[in-house]
Amino acid sequence: MTVLACLGAGRIGGEVAFLAAALGLADEIILHDMYEPVLTAQKLDITHAIDIPVSCDTKRLRDADYCVFSAGAARTPEIKTRADLFDANLPVAREAADMLSGFGGHLIVVTNPMDVFTWYFAKHTGLAQEQVLGFGGLLDSRRFSLALASAGVTGDARVLGEHGEHQVPVFSRLPISVPDTVREEILADIRGSSMPVIKGKSGTIFGPAWHICSMLNDIRTDSHRLITCSVPADGAYNIDGCALGLPVTLGRNGAAIDDSWTFDHWEETKLREAADYLTGLCRRV
Repeated sequence: MTVLACLGAGRIGGEVAFLAAALGLADEIILHDMYEPVLTAQKLDITHAIDIPVSCDTKRLRDADYCVFSAGAARTPEIKTRADLFDANLPVAREAADMLSGFGGHLIVVTNPMDVFTWYFAKHTGLAQEQVLGFGGLLDSRRFSLALASAGVTGDARVLGEHGEHQVPVFSRLPISVPDTVREEILADIRGSSMPVIKGKSGTIFGPAWHICSMLNDIRTDSHRLITCSVPADGAYNIDGCALGLPVTLGRNGAAIDDSWTFDHWEETKLREAADYLTGLCRRV
């Protein structure tokens, strides 16, 4: 029996819980949210749709196979970058780390700044680092693929670096050469691609939930699919002191960094900028 826990049962956490149940990725759900009316409503809404046990007992967290951490303040149009949520969400992350005492499954981190909290949980929960996965790379890569398609380009669209202002779309793996000026235009486009959704419906929901569930399925099926997600670099690509989006294969044992990729000068520079920026933030936790 597969048990999924969601710390934070609001928009993304609730949608992940429902979608995972609907797709057969979980046999039991554990929900937690500080706001009791939302917690009760999400439990009822899921059970009104699907015959699945839903518990709100946080002592059961240690029984979970997977946990999705999406609690805390979400980005609004007034919040310019995901990193601006650091001070508001660090106490929430600390509380969640305490709640996860005894948890031995896979943790998917969603709360922003996601890369920083991926680093925090990898260093403060006792979990093996390959079990702590920061969500964002799949969503950013999907947005990159849409930006490329609008320009008439198809290929292997992957985004590394920060899930934020220091994203690094990888152009050198595409079948055509893309000049730096066009790269900067596409980068600006994908940086701002979430804002119309946030302005229109107060937050992204379907995209994150779908890609998070795809990660759960990769772990469950031991797929070893190549994806990009945030993990502690620990020397990979000469980066240390932070977590950031890197190429990994994902399976039952977690994320294994693929350190075989090569980058051109533009990508190398952007990746180093992302690492330096995130290392500064990670020092604060």
